[in-house]
Amino acid sequence: MHPEGSPGQGALPHGLPQIGHTLGGKYQIVRLLGEGGMAFVYEAAHQRLQQRVAIKVLTPEFARDPELVSRFEREARAVARLRTKHVARVMDVDTTPEGVPYIVMEFLEGRDLDAELGARTRLPLGESIDYVLQACAGMLEAHGMGIVHRDLKPANLFLADEREGNGRVVKVLDFGISKVVGESTRLTGAGAVMGTVMYMSPEQLRAQPNVDTRADIWGLGVILYELIAGRPPWEGHSHQIAAAIVGQAPPDIRTFVPVPDAVAAALVTMLQRDPARRFPSVREVIAALAPFAPPGSIGAGVAEQVALGQSGSRARLMQLPQRTIPMSSRPSELEAAVAAARAARGQGSYTAPISRPAPAVVDPGPRSAPPPLSEGGRSRTRLMLIFAVTIGIVFAAGVVLIAVSVYKPLRLQPPPPPMTAEDAAPSAHASAEPPPIVSAPPADSRPVITAAPPSTGTVDRSSSSRDKGPSATVPGTGSKKGLDGGAGSTRASPPLPAPPTSTNPTHL
Repeated sequence: MHPEGSPGQGALPHGLPQIGHTLGGKYQIVRLLGEGGMAFVYEAAHQRLQQRVAIKVLTPEFARDPELVSRFEREARAVARLRTKHVARVMDVDTTPEGVPYIVMEFLEGRDLDAELGARTRLPLGESIDYVLQACAGMLEAHGMGIVHRDLKPANLFLADEREGNGRVVKVLDFGISKVVGESTRLTGAGAVMGTVMYMSPEQLRAQPNVDTRADIWGLGVILYELIAGRPPWEGHSHQIAAAIVGQAPPDIRTFVPVPDAVAAALVTMLQRDPARRFPSVREVIAALAPFAPPGSIGAGVAEQVALGQSGSRARLMQLPQRTIPMSSRPSELEAAVAAARAARGQGSYTAPISRPAPAVVDPGPRSAPPPLSEGGRSRTRLMLIFAVTIGIVFAAGVVLIAVSVYKPLRLQPPPPPMTAEDAAPSAHASAEPPPIVSAPPADSRPVITAAPPSTGTVDRSSSSRDKGPSATVPGTGSKKGLDGGAGSTRASPPLPAPPTSTNPTHL
């Protein structure tokens, strides 16, 4: 299950948990899975949850070294912070009754890449890139949290039988010598050489104190080289390998196996002795290798997620605005890698199509009401309303004034003065012709009733109005008066027929 080696034979060393023992009152030891230089790995069963777990116990001799105990606890803290599926999950940490620390992890079924290489010698290009891309996904989250593994090798990449799509899930193991960037500790100080020599970067072999995430990029490059070529870049004893790493460039992989130029160039960049000349981050490694991942593989899915800014790195997860389609004005790094892969097709390259997400159809939703006016807008609206009302009032007042000025003279015209006796005297030249017809006064002119002066005799009204003479106009009055009209008559129209003779001194 874990890369610590073959299961131990015979009795276990004193101080280690024995088969059938229970740790922490809940983990019953089932069997020994493997052992390594620093720890033993057991299969155990959680008695209450009935769940299989893996327990990694530090060896008793190393448990007496405070520095190694601190490093062991460092692994537990580092891995417990990670949530990606490409790192083995830590569930608990504690110590045995003898004071030996142990870590409880998820139980994995499968085998590591070192065992896979031993059984198959070398792997196809697409499968090798698939596994390395998955390891990059796990390290992407670790690097985002400031954790540097510093001991990446095939034995620490476990092929779990958790099938998804067309392959197995790769999980990164053994953060025992990991370094947390910015954490002060003398475990990683100058002079401390940590890791397996074959996969160590030049700065690690020189025991430089400023080892960063680019050391893991070197380790991934050596792993990819070995998976494809079936052999590591260097061979020999440990000191010979160390000298070659520090002083020589790795041999071109195309001398051992044909690969596309883009893959060979990516390996050369990953294995640069100067860290400044390597890929600056794991993201660039993913972009360079993505075009060669098998379609539908887990590694291809990892590359697509990273290209969209949605990788497993919680620290660098891109939050896209709602209803926003990501667009770019220039080709991305992944597109550039695809172009390079297409250029290398003539040399047997395996190009994986990179699917682009279809543009999201944005539902506009129900039409919303217009936003309310601001204070300034409301003020302008009120001023315009007041102005319109004022104009209306002024216009109406003007119309009223014009109507009054036209109607008032007609309304205030004085009535005609009453006729006198002289006006009523018959004229010597009275004509026998009937008086002309004069139009009636305005409808609103009412006859004025005046009292006649005292009569001195009987008024002769026997004559008909047809015998009266023509009417005459009184200067200044505009009214017609009959020449023979009776005293006090004010009628401007032709006189009506005379009533019968009466002695009544007044008349209407």
